[in-house]
Amino acid sequence: MIVRLFAGIFSTLAAQALLASVVSGGLLVALTYQGKALETASRDRERLDGFVATVVEGARAGRHLDAFVNELDARDSRLRGRVSLISPGGQWIAGPTATGPARAERAVELNGHVIALARIIGPPILTDSERRYLSTLYIGIAAVVLGLFVGLLVAGYFFARRWSRPQIELFRISREVVHGDHDVTFDENVPAETLATMRNLRRIASQFSRLETARRTWLVSIADELKRPTENMGEHFIQLCAVQPALPAALLGAIEEDTHRLIHMAEDLSAVALADLGRLPVRFHPVDPRALIHNAVYAHRKRAEGQGVRLETSTLPGYTILVKWDGNRIEQLFGALIDNSLRYTPRSGRIVLGLESSRDAWRLIIDDSAPGIDVMLAQRLFEPFYRSSDRTDESAASGLGLATARAIVEAHHGRIEASNSPIGGLRVTVVLPANPPTA
Repeated sequence: MIVRLFAGIFSTLAAQALLASVVSGGLLVALTYQGKALETASRDRERLDGFVATVVEGARAGRHLDAFVNELDARDSRLRGRVSLISPGGQWIAGPTATGPARAERAVELNGHVIALARIIGPPILTDSERRYLSTLYIGIAAVVLGLFVGLLVAGYFFARRWSRPQIELFRISREVVHGDHDVTFDENVPAETLATMRNLRRIASQFSRLETARRTWLVSIADELKRPTENMGEHFIQLCAVQPALPAALLGAIEEDTHRLIHMAEDLSAVALADLGRLPVRFHPVDPRALIHNAVYAHRKRAEGQGVRLETSTLPGYTILVKWDGNRIEQLFGALIDNSLRYTPRSGRIVLGLESSRDAWRLIIDDSAPGIDVMLAQRLFEPFYRSSDRTDESAASGLGLATARAIVEAHHGRIEASNSPIGGLRVTVVLPANPPTA
């Protein structure tokens, strides 16, 4: 954008410089041509006056008029073939004939009577020296025009830099604000309107920074406060199962499901909040991704079977793999992804987990046969509390599962993507480096 802004201003000034140079050069050429034409016309009239005087003297001596034209052609190279003598009645006497208007005309009078009209016809004839003079003059004009254009071009470059600098500075500040750098500084030696806009941006950035800091602090505090009662609920549930007489199984099952949901919600909220602050703790140590996948399938198979959904694996390597990941976080990642798929996959549906090699990384793939998604909105699924209208859930999900997955993936210096699955639903692809950087 910065280059386009400068280029736009400079190209406009360059076009104006070219127009000014061409117009100036054209005017100089036109004036030079007009001056030379006036000079030539004046010279031709003087020579024609001399010719008429010669004709009058010869006519007094009784000479024929046509002889004077031949003598003129022999002695005057400038008027050669350009002078005609015509009778007062319009009849040709001597010289070339022409139907166009005369460039100059003089009457030949003898004893008070007009005996002929002398006319100059045809364009003027330039000598070699005159042609060289005009060529030198035109080359000089071209050099002046070129120098003027280069000078205007250099001036336009500096003007473009000066005019684009405030806009470039404004663009830099707005980009820093968008990228989260709210401590903006700028040069105040800019036009008043631009300076006022920069100051407004700085105030907006300062206010947004305070709100963002407060939001992150509240989110972490809420996550911490939520974890304590959810842990207590798990202990209370164990005690509740030992009560005699035993409570109905359906009631215990509902309490257990809600307790697990609250525990997972607290864990997800804590992970998202810490990742938002850049403080999500990860501890890298050698693990086998295949074992993590099998553990995830085993942990969620009972719930999947209860919903009539098949949870299976595909494209798993047949040998042991060692990578440096945080095993607990990766299990949390698988739990979030499987939980998201179970929430939307209908009965008789499928959820398939796969693992593929990708150079120095591994690609984890989870497909489900739930309703598909709009590809244009696929990446928004990883935003906290975002719910796709195509994958509506009536079970009051927290909306943090996929956001938690993204937080864990980013902590491992990987990437996560969503797309349509070949089995009809959502495909989530996670690419993690085998040895993420620890710093």
